[in-house]
Amino acid sequence: MRHAMALTPVLALGLVACVSHDVREDTGPVTLPASDVHIVGTSQAIGAVQDLEVLPDTSVWVFNSVSPFFIGFDTQGHVIGQYGTRGGGPQEFRMPAGLLTGGFDGEAWALDFARHEFIRVSEPDSAWAELPLPRADIPPGGVRGGMNVMNNTVRTARLGRELIVPWTPATPRSGVEAYRMALLGAKLAAFDPRTDVVRTLVDLGTTLDDPTAGFEATDGGFPLWYRLWAVCGDELRVYDRTRNQLRGFTGSGEEIAPVDLPPVQLTEVTPMEFARAVFPLRQAEVTGAVGKRLTAEDSVRVVHELASRLKGSPQQLAAYLPRYVDFRCSSDKTTWLQPIDLSIGALEGGRRWLRIEADGTVRAFDLPERFDAMRFAPDRIWGVQRDELDVASVAWIALPGGKG
Repeated sequence: MRHAMALTPVLALGLVACVSHDVREDTGPVTLPASDVHIVGTSQAIGAVQDLEVLPDTSVWVFNSVSPFFIGFDTQGHVIGQYGTRGGGPQEFRMPAGLLTGGFDGEAWALDFARHEFIRVSEPDSAWAELPLPRADIPPGGVRGGMNVMNNTVRTARLGRELIVPWTPATPRSGVEAYRMALLGAKLAAFDPRTDVVRTLVDLGTTLDDPTAGFEATDGGFPLWYRLWAVCGDELRVYDRTRNQLRGFTGSGEEIAPVDLPPVQLTEVTPMEFARAVFPLRQAEVTGAVGKRLTAEDSVRVVHELASRLKGSPQQLAAYLPRYVDFRCSSDKTTWLQPIDLSIGALEGGRRWLRIEADGTVRAFDLPERFDAMRFAPDRIWGVQRDELDVASVAWIALPGGKG
Protein backbone atom coordinates (compact mmCIF):
# COMPACT_ATOMS: atom_id res chain seq x y z
CA MET A 1 0.00 0.00 0.00
CA ARG A 2 1.22 3.49 -0.83
CA HIS A 3 0.67 6.38 1.52
CA ALA A 4 0.41 10.17 2.02
CA MET A 5 3.78 10.98 3.65
CA ALA A 6 6.83 9.16 5.01
CA LEU A 7 7.13 8.90 8.79
CA THR A 8 9.75 7.00 10.76
CA PRO A 9 8.70 3.60 12.19
CA VAL A 10 9.49 4.57 15.77
CA LEU A 11 6.62 7.06 15.77
CA ALA A 12 4.02 4.34 15.21
CA LEU A 13 4.78 2.85 18.61
CA GLY A 14 3.42 4.84 20.08
CA LEU A 15 -21.65 -11.15 13.40
CA VAL A 16 -25.04 -10.86 14.63
CA ALA A 17 -27.41 -8.90 12.38
CA CYS A 18 -29.00 -6.05 14.34
CA VAL A 19 -31.44 -3.27 13.65
CA SER A 20 -29.77 0.08 14.34
CA HIS A 21 -31.33 3.14 15.91
CA ASP A 22 -32.17 6.05 13.64
CA VAL A 23 -30.04 9.19 14.02
CA ARG A 24 -32.01 12.16 15.30
CA GLU A 25 -30.28 15.51 15.69
CA ASP A 26 -31.58 18.24 17.98
CA THR A 27 -31.20 21.80 16.78
CA GLY A 28 -28.13 23.87 17.61
CA PRO A 29 -25.20 23.24 19.93
CA VAL A 30 -25.40 23.74 23.67
CA THR A 31 -22.71 26.12 24.93
CA LEU A 32 -21.46 25.53 28.46
CA PRO A 33 -20.06 28.83 29.79
CA ALA A 34 -16.76 29.14 31.63
CA SER A 35 -18.62 30.74 34.53
CA ASP A 36 -20.25 27.37 35.24
CA VAL A 37 -16.92 25.56 35.74
CA HIS A 38 -16.48 24.43 39.34
CA ILE A 39 -12.80 24.28 40.34
CA VAL A 40 -12.07 21.45 42.78
CA GLY A 41 -8.37 21.97 43.41
CA THR A 42 -4.83 21.97 42.08
CA SER A 43 -1.27 21.21 43.14
CA GLN A 44 2.12 22.66 42.32
CA ALA A 45 3.23 19.08 41.62
CA ILE A 46 1.00 18.83 38.52
CA GLY A 47 2.82 18.98 35.21
CA ALA A 48 0.12 17.99 32.74
CA VAL A 49 -2.93 15.90 33.62
CA GLN A 50 -3.12 12.91 31.29
CA ASP A 51 -6.21 11.32 32.82
CA LEU A 52 -8.33 11.31 35.96
CA GLU A 53 -10.64 8.98 37.84
CA VAL A 54 -13.59 9.91 40.06
CA LEU A 55 -14.22 7.49 42.92
CA PRO A 56 -17.61 6.69 44.50
CA ASP A 57 -16.93 9.15 47.34
CA THR A 58 -16.28 11.83 44.61
CA SER A 59 -12.61 12.11 45.50
CA VAL A 60 -10.55 12.52 42.33
CA TRP A 61 -7.20 11.01 41.38
CA VAL A 62 -5.21 12.40 38.46
CA PHE A 63 -2.56 10.76 36.32
CA ASN A 64 0.29 13.27 36.20
CA SER A 65 2.87 13.59 33.42
CA VAL A 66 5.72 13.76 35.93
CA SER A 67 6.50 12.32 39.35
CA PRO A 68 4.50 12.09 41.56
CA PHE A 69 2.43 10.32 38.93
CA PHE A 70 -0.80 10.21 40.96
CA ILE A 71 -2.34 13.02 43.01
CA GLY A 72 -5.62 12.77 44.91
CA PHE A 73 -8.12 15.49 45.87
CA ASP A 74 -11.04 15.31 48.28
CA THR A 75 -14.38 17.02 47.69
CA GLN A 76 -13.05 20.26 49.23
CA GLY A 77 -10.09 20.29 46.87
CA HIS A 78 -7.50 19.34 49.48
CA VAL A 79 -4.65 17.10 48.37
CA ILE A 80 -5.16 13.73 50.06
CA GLY A 81 -2.20 11.94 48.55
CA GLN A 82 0.75 12.20 46.18
CA TYR A 83 2.14 8.92 44.99
CA GLY A 84 4.33 7.27 42.41
CA THR A 85 7.99 7.60 41.50
CA ARG A 86 9.78 6.13 38.51
CA GLY A 87 12.29 3.36 39.09
CA GLY A 88 12.94 -0.34 39.05
CA GLY A 89 12.34 -0.94 42.74
CA PRO A 90 9.63 -3.21 44.12
CA GLN A 91 7.27 -0.30 44.85
CA GLU A 92 8.12 2.05 42.00
CA PHE A 93 6.53 2.67 38.63
CA ARG A 94 8.48 1.71 35.55
CA MET A 95 6.08 2.94 32.86
CA PRO A 96 2.65 4.14 34.08
CA ALA A 97 0.25 4.00 31.15
CA GLY A 98 -3.14 5.22 32.40
CA LEU A 99 -5.91 4.94 34.97
CA LEU A 100 -8.51 2.19 34.98
CA THR A 101 -11.84 3.73 33.98
CA GLY A 102 -14.43 2.80 36.60
CA GLY A 103 -11.83 1.84 39.20
CA PHE A 104 -11.90 -1.43 41.11
CA ASP A 105 -13.28 -2.13 44.59
CA GLY A 106 -13.97 1.59 44.98
CA GLU A 107 -10.32 2.52 44.47
CA ALA A 108 -8.26 4.05 41.66
CA TRP A 109 -5.87 1.71 39.84
CA ALA A 110 -3.25 2.41 37.20
CA LEU A 111 -1.78 0.20 34.50
CA ASP A 112 2.01 -0.04 34.47
CA PHE A 113 3.04 -1.15 30.99
CA ALA A 114 6.52 -2.40 31.93
CA ARG A 115 5.39 -4.18 35.11
CA HIS A 116 2.40 -5.67 33.19
CA GLU A 117 0.01 -5.15 36.07
CA PHE A 118 -2.50 -2.80 37.64
CA ILE A 119 -1.35 -0.99 40.79
CA ARG A 120 -3.63 0.62 43.37
CA VAL A 121 -2.85 4.33 43.58
CA SER A 122 -5.63 5.77 45.78
CA GLU A 123 -4.28 4.38 49.08
CA PRO A 124 -0.67 5.62 49.14
CA ASP A 125 -0.36 5.09 52.90
CA SER A 126 -1.54 1.47 52.74
CA ALA A 127 0.33 -1.62 51.69
CA TRP A 128 1.33 -1.90 48.03
CA ALA A 129 -1.44 -3.66 46.07
CA GLU A 130 -1.16 -5.00 42.53
CA LEU A 131 -3.17 -7.07 40.05
CA PRO A 132 -0.73 -8.83 37.68
CA LEU A 133 -2.05 -9.60 34.20
CA PRO A 134 -1.79 -13.34 33.38
CA ARG A 135 1.18 -13.47 31.02
CA ALA A 136 0.13 -16.63 29.25
CA ASP A 137 -3.18 -15.08 28.19
CA ILE A 138 -2.13 -11.44 27.77
CA PRO A 139 1.54 -11.43 26.69
CA PRO A 140 3.81 -8.68 28.08
CA GLY A 141 4.43 -5.92 25.55
CA GLY A 142 1.12 -6.45 23.81
CA VAL A 143 -0.98 -4.01 25.86
CA ARG A 144 -0.47 -0.77 23.95
CA GLY A 145 -2.41 2.37 23.17
CA GLY A 146 -4.37 2.66 19.95
CA MET A 147 -5.12 6.36 19.81
CA ASN A 148 -2.74 9.22 18.98
CA VAL A 149 0.61 7.77 17.89
CA MET A 150 2.32 10.49 19.96
CA ASN A 151 0.69 9.26 23.18
CA ASN A 152 1.47 5.93 24.88
CA THR A 153 -1.51 6.03 27.24
CA VAL A 154 -3.48 2.78 27.22
CA ARG A 155 -7.23 2.85 27.83
CA THR A 156 -8.56 0.15 30.15
CA ALA A 157 -11.91 -0.08 31.93
CA ARG A 158 -13.95 -2.11 34.38
CA LEU A 159 -17.06 -3.92 33.15
CA GLY A 160 -18.87 -5.50 36.06
CA ARG A 161 -16.29 -7.56 37.96
CA GLU A 162 -13.90 -7.82 35.01
CA LEU A 163 -11.20 -5.49 33.71
CA ILE A 164 -11.15 -4.86 29.95
CA VAL A 165 -7.63 -4.79 28.53
CA PRO A 166 -6.71 -4.27 24.83
CA TRP A 167 -3.80 -6.31 23.50
CA THR A 168 -2.31 -7.59 20.27
CA PRO A 169 0.28 -10.29 19.52
CA ALA A 170 1.80 -8.08 16.81
CA THR A 171 5.12 -6.30 17.37
CA PRO A 172 6.78 -3.26 15.76
CA ARG A 173 8.96 -5.69 13.82
CA SER A 174 5.91 -6.41 11.69
CA GLY A 175 6.41 -3.01 10.05
CA VAL A 176 4.90 0.36 10.86
CA GLU A 177 1.72 0.04 8.83
CA ALA A 178 0.98 -3.57 9.76
CA TYR A 179 1.63 -2.87 13.43
CA ARG A 180 -0.57 0.22 13.42
CA MET A 181 -3.45 -1.73 11.87
CA ALA A 182 -2.91 -4.53 14.41
CA LEU A 183 -3.33 -2.00 17.23
CA LEU A 184 -6.62 -0.86 15.72
CA GLY A 185 -7.75 -4.49 15.52
CA ALA A 186 -6.70 -5.42 19.05
CA LYS A 187 -8.44 -8.03 21.16
CA LEU A 188 -10.45 -6.61 24.07
CA ALA A 189 -9.79 -9.15 26.80
CA ALA A 190 -11.92 -9.47 29.94
CA PHE A 191 -9.74 -10.24 32.96
CA ASP A 192 -11.26 -11.36 36.26
CA PRO A 193 -8.69 -10.40 38.94
CA ARG A 194 -10.33 -12.67 41.50
CA THR A 195 -9.87 -15.84 39.47
CA ASP A 196 -7.14 -14.78 36.99
CA VAL A 197 -9.44 -16.01 34.21
CA VAL A 198 -9.02 -14.20 30.87
CA ARG A 199 -11.40 -14.40 27.94
CA THR A 200 -11.70 -12.48 24.68
CA LEU A 201 -14.76 -10.26 24.94
CA VAL A 202 -14.46 -8.69 21.47
CA ASP A 203 -11.82 -9.29 18.81
CA LEU A 204 -11.87 -5.96 16.98
CA GLY A 205 -9.86 -7.32 14.07
CA THR A 206 -12.53 -9.88 13.16
CA THR A 207 -15.66 -8.17 14.48
CA LEU A 208 -15.36 -4.69 12.97
CA ASP A 209 -15.61 -4.14 9.26
CA ASP A 210 -12.32 -3.66 7.40
CA PRO A 211 -11.38 -0.01 8.09
CA THR A 212 -9.34 0.19 4.89
CA ALA A 213 -12.35 -0.57 2.67
CA GLY A 214 -12.54 2.23 0.13
CA PHE A 215 -9.33 3.82 1.41
CA GLU A 216 -7.25 5.33 -1.41
CA ALA A 217 -3.57 5.75 -0.57
CA THR A 218 -1.27 8.28 -2.19
CA ASP A 219 2.44 8.53 -1.27
CA GLY A 220 4.15 7.99 2.12
CA GLY A 221 2.84 7.58 5.68
CA PHE A 222 0.00 5.44 7.06
CA PRO A 223 -3.58 5.95 8.29
CA LEU A 224 -3.75 7.76 11.61
CA TRP A 225 -7.11 6.41 12.79
CA TYR A 226 -7.87 5.95 16.48
CA ARG A 227 -9.04 2.84 18.32
CA LEU A 228 -12.11 4.09 20.19
CA TRP A 229 -14.08 2.05 22.70
CA ALA A 230 -15.67 2.56 26.11
CA VAL A 231 -17.68 0.78 28.77
CA CYS A 232 -21.22 2.17 28.86
CA GLY A 233 -23.00 0.95 31.98
CA ASP A 234 -23.25 -2.83 31.59
CA GLU A 235 -22.33 -2.71 27.89
CA LEU A 236 -19.26 -2.07 25.78
CA ARG A 237 -19.38 0.23 22.76
CA VAL A 238 -16.85 0.37 19.91
CA TYR A 239 -16.54 2.86 17.07
CA ASP A 240 -16.80 1.19 13.66
CA ARG A 241 -15.24 3.56 11.14
CA THR A 242 -16.46 1.71 8.07
CA ARG A 243 -20.10 1.53 9.15
CA ASN A 244 -20.01 4.92 10.90
CA GLN A 245 -21.67 3.31 13.90
CA LEU A 246 -21.16 2.65 17.58
CA ARG A 247 -21.30 -1.14 17.78
CA GLY A 248 -22.49 -2.58 21.10
CA PHE A 249 -21.73 -5.74 23.09
CA THR A 250 -22.98 -7.21 26.34
CA GLY A 251 -20.67 -8.43 29.08
CA SER A 252 -20.87 -11.91 27.57
CA GLY A 253 -19.76 -10.64 24.16
CA GLU A 254 -23.18 -10.84 22.47
CA GLU A 255 -23.71 -8.07 19.95
CA ILE A 256 -26.59 -5.67 20.53
CA ALA A 257 -28.19 -3.01 18.35
CA PRO A 258 -25.68 -0.48 17.01
CA VAL A 259 -26.18 3.27 17.09
CA ASP A 260 -25.88 5.11 13.78
CA LEU A 261 -23.78 8.26 13.86
CA PRO A 262 -24.41 11.54 12.00
CA PRO A 263 -23.08 11.74 8.44
CA VAL A 264 -19.31 12.08 8.24
CA GLN A 265 -18.24 15.74 8.35
CA LEU A 266 -14.52 15.25 7.69
CA THR A 267 -14.68 14.66 3.95
CA GLU A 268 -12.07 17.08 2.59
CA VAL A 269 -8.74 18.29 4.00
CA THR A 270 -6.38 20.78 2.37
CA PRO A 271 -2.63 20.08 2.24
CA MET A 272 -2.04 22.86 4.80
CA GLU A 273 -4.65 21.44 7.18
CA PHE A 274 -3.12 17.99 6.84
CA ALA A 275 0.38 19.34 7.44
CA ARG A 276 -0.73 21.10 10.65
CA ALA A 277 -2.47 17.94 11.83
CA VAL A 278 0.63 15.76 11.48
CA PHE A 279 3.16 18.44 12.41
CA PRO A 280 4.01 16.93 15.84
CA LEU A 281 5.08 13.70 14.14
CA ARG A 282 7.32 15.55 11.72
CA GLN A 283 8.68 17.71 14.55
CA ALA A 284 9.69 14.57 16.44
CA GLU A 285 11.44 13.30 13.30
CA VAL A 286 13.34 16.55 12.83
CA THR A 287 14.37 16.97 16.48
CA GLY A 288 14.98 13.27 17.09
CA ALA A 289 12.72 13.02 20.14
CA VAL A 290 9.08 13.32 21.13
CA GLY A 291 8.50 16.52 23.11
CA LYS A 292 11.40 18.56 21.71
CA ARG A 293 10.18 21.70 19.96
CA LEU A 294 11.31 23.60 16.91
CA THR A 295 11.53 27.38 16.89
CA ALA A 296 8.50 29.27 15.60
CA GLU A 297 10.33 30.06 12.36
CA ASP A 298 11.39 26.43 11.81
CA SER A 299 7.87 25.23 12.63
CA VAL A 300 6.37 27.42 9.91
CA ARG A 301 9.01 26.22 7.43
CA VAL A 302 8.38 22.55 8.24
CA VAL A 303 4.60 22.92 7.88
CA HIS A 304 4.94 24.58 4.48
CA GLU A 305 7.45 21.95 3.33
CA LEU A 306 5.06 19.19 4.38
CA ALA A 307 2.14 20.81 2.58
CA SER A 308 4.12 21.28 -0.63
CA ARG A 309 5.20 17.59 -0.70
CA LEU A 310 1.77 16.07 -0.14
CA LYS A 311 0.02 14.22 -2.93
CA GLY A 312 -3.62 13.32 -3.18
CA SER A 313 -7.00 14.94 -3.43
CA PRO A 314 -8.68 16.66 -0.45
CA GLN A 315 -10.85 13.55 -0.09
CA GLN A 316 -7.84 11.23 -0.04
CA LEU A 317 -6.03 13.35 2.54
CA ALA A 318 -9.13 13.44 4.76
CA ALA A 319 -9.26 9.62 4.74
CA TYR A 320 -5.89 9.44 6.52
CA LEU A 321 -7.10 11.37 9.57
CA PRO A 322 -9.30 10.21 12.46
CA ARG A 323 -12.85 11.55 12.36
CA TYR A 324 -13.09 11.34 16.15
CA VAL A 325 -10.28 11.56 18.68
CA ASP A 326 -11.99 10.56 21.92
CA PHE A 327 -14.97 8.49 22.99
CA ARG A 328 -16.42 8.28 26.49
CA CYS A 329 -19.57 6.99 28.17
CA SER A 330 -21.53 7.77 31.30
CA SER A 331 -23.13 5.21 33.58
CA ASP A 332 -26.58 5.84 32.03
CA LYS A 333 -25.22 4.65 28.63
CA THR A 334 -25.03 8.13 27.12
CA THR A 335 -22.08 8.26 24.75
CA TRP A 336 -19.83 11.24 24.01
CA LEU A 337 -17.70 11.58 20.87
CA GLN A 338 -15.12 14.30 20.26
CA PRO A 339 -14.59 15.19 16.57
CA ILE A 340 -11.13 16.14 15.34
CA ASP A 341 -10.58 19.90 15.14
CA LEU A 342 -8.32 20.81 12.23
CA SER A 343 -7.97 24.39 13.45
CA ILE A 344 -6.03 23.08 16.45
CA GLY A 345 -3.85 20.62 14.56
CA ALA A 346 -1.89 17.81 16.19
CA LEU A 347 -4.72 15.27 15.64
CA GLU A 348 -6.65 16.69 18.58
CA GLY A 349 -10.20 17.71 19.31
CA GLY A 350 -11.48 21.12 20.26
CA ARG A 351 -14.29 22.37 22.46
CA ARG A 352 -17.06 20.41 20.74
CA TRP A 353 -18.35 17.02 21.85
CA LEU A 354 -21.34 15.11 20.48
CA ARG A 355 -23.72 13.64 23.03
CA ILE A 356 -25.54 10.58 21.69
CA GLU A 357 -28.46 9.19 23.64
CA ALA A 358 -29.31 5.49 23.69
CA ASP A 359 -32.10 6.14 21.16
CA GLY A 360 -29.71 7.82 18.72
CA THR A 361 -30.57 11.44 19.49
CA VAL A 362 -27.50 13.61 18.86
CA ARG A 363 -26.73 17.01 20.38
CA ALA A 364 -23.53 19.04 20.09
CA PHE A 365 -22.02 20.57 23.24
CA ASP A 366 -19.37 23.28 23.18
CA LEU A 367 -17.29 23.12 26.36
CA PRO A 368 -15.49 26.15 27.83
CA GLU A 369 -12.09 27.17 26.50
CA ARG A 370 -9.21 25.21 28.04
CA PHE A 371 -11.54 22.71 29.69
CA ASP A 372 -10.31 19.19 28.98
CA ALA A 373 -13.09 16.62 29.50
CA MET A 374 -11.97 13.24 30.84
CA ARG A 375 -14.95 11.60 32.57
CA PHE A 376 -18.67 11.93 31.95
CA ALA A 377 -21.42 11.41 34.54
CA PRO A 378 -25.17 11.71 33.93
CA ASP A 379 -25.21 15.14 35.59
CA ARG A 380 -21.76 16.59 34.98
CA ILE A 381 -18.49 16.45 33.06
CA TRP A 382 -15.24 15.98 34.97
CA GLY A 383 -11.90 17.16 33.68
CA VAL A 384 -9.27 19.82 34.14
CA GLN A 385 -9.47 23.56 33.59
CA ARG A 386 -6.23 25.08 32.31
CA ASP A 387 -5.43 28.76 32.82
CA GLU A 388 -3.55 31.04 30.41
CA LEU A 389 -0.24 29.52 31.55
CA ASP A 390 -1.62 25.96 31.11
CA VAL A 391 -1.67 25.38 34.88
CA ALA A 392 -4.29 22.66 35.38
CA SER A 393 -6.94 22.44 38.09
CA VAL A 394 -9.30 19.52 38.65
CA ALA A 395 -12.78 20.74 37.76
CA TRP A 396 -16.29 19.81 36.73
CA ILE A 397 -19.14 21.46 34.91
CA ALA A 398 -22.83 20.64 35.35
CA LEU A 399 -24.93 19.46 32.42
CA PRO A 400 -28.25 21.19 31.71
CA GLY A 401 -31.01 19.32 33.46
CA GLY A 402 -28.58 17.47 35.69
CA LYS A 403 -28.39 17.60 39.44
CA GLY A 404 -25.15 19.63 39.31
